[in-house]
Amino acid sequence: MTKKMICLLPILAMCVCLKAQVKEPDYVGEAYLLKEDGTFEKLEKNLADYKVSLSLKVNGTATSIFVEGASSKTKVSVSNVRLVVRAVDNNSDPLSVVSIFKFNAKKKKRTAILLVDRSETLLASRTYSKNQVRFEGEKYGNSSYSLYLNDLKEGEYGIMVVNPNNQDEKIEVVSCFSVVK
Repeated sequence: MTKKMICLLPILAMCVCLKAQVKEPDYVGEAYLLKEDGTFEKLEKNLADYKVSLSLKVNGTATSIFVEGASSKTKVSVSNVRLVVRAVDNNSDPLSVVSIFKFNAKKKKRTAILLVDRSETLLASRTYSKNQVRFEGEKYGNSSYSLYLNDLKEGEYGIMVVNPNNQDEKIEVVSCFSVVK
């Protein structure tokens, strides 16, 4: 009986390892939609541009991000969404690493205000949370997060992942999706 158990241990260990492996996005900043049937769909990726402009709406200067195209190619028809987002690692709180925001969609581009600077007034500068989407997250695999977004309204959404260990001037990649009813 002991010899049989010793022979079965490597097989059991291999089965446990195979089950523990999870599908993570390939690159930092990339995001997958986790469908109800357990399959994944890679979200559309766009290169983002920034624009700083004087805005009467926010009483100061506003830093906006925009991507080309009025709508994402990735469509979601439910209001509760589960995403898997790759980060450098998953040791930080996902709220400090992942930013999810709702775009204002126009005919040829999608925009969102990310930062408001009111330093020329008596009001303080701050990030602009009006467009931010709240989510719950947990560790997923070795360096990703599983994010739960509930009660999303119809519209265009973007996801950015920051690397807190490396602040440089790289091009910003935004993963995008549309919620349609």
